[in-house]
Amino acid sequence: MKLARIDLSRDDLEKRIGGGIPYGSLIIIEGEESTGKSVLCQRLAYGFLQNRCLVTYVSTQLTTLEFIKQMSSLNYNINKKLLSGALLYIPVYPLIADNKKKDGFLKKVMETRAFYEKDVIIFDSLSALIANDASEVNVNDLMAFFKRITALKKIIICTINPKELPESILTIIRTSSTMLIKTELFSFAGSLKNVAKILKYNMAPGPYQKNIVFRVEPKIGIAVEIASVA
Repeated sequence: MKLARIDLSRDDLEKRIGGGIPYGSLIIIEGEESTGKSVLCQRLAYGFLQNRCLVTYVSTQLTTLEFIKQMSSLNYNINKKLLSGALLYIPVYPLIADNKKKDGFLKKVMETRAFYEKDVIIFDSLSALIANDASEVNVNDLMAFFKRITALKKIIICTINPKELPESILTIIRTSSTMLIKTELFSFAGSLKNVAKILKYNMAPGPYQKNIVFRVEPKIGIAVEIASVA
């Protein structure tokens, strides 16, 4: 089984998730607002890039300049990766930010070939992209499409906010995933912590930690902690 590495010397996240991520994975990171979904995606993207994987990052939240500044604030400097083409950053924030209802994004997700030319494709957030036309039939088609893409030895990572989609749609997405991560906030030792709970991990390359506690530090990025959560 071929693995994509995400190893960084500053943390042991790769070790915590079993030693790498198998090509062919469809990863869903689910969590409510401000629970750490995006920063986890940013850490994964930087890890892939530093280990010679090519990445497409589609964002509904940040413009290109905002993304560069956000990554720099975490000491995940991606300027050279952008210039070299190793990282393709696609902001769709301007398209969904106005007050008019926007339909058709689900179809565009499948029809935009440029999204899928890299090794790793990240949609942050998928639920914001497809919320307006996420019928069960459409989402089933999208998940089947993602499966065909990952069968080409690629990795797709999507974040979803459960408040943006009905439960029937969430069930389809969760069931389709090969790896399902739920991000939450919890109180530990008098402070607020982030936790990434790995609820499902098909094709796991080795033993992995089901509950990964982390905090976000300026100029450090994600700091994985020893603390555990039930």
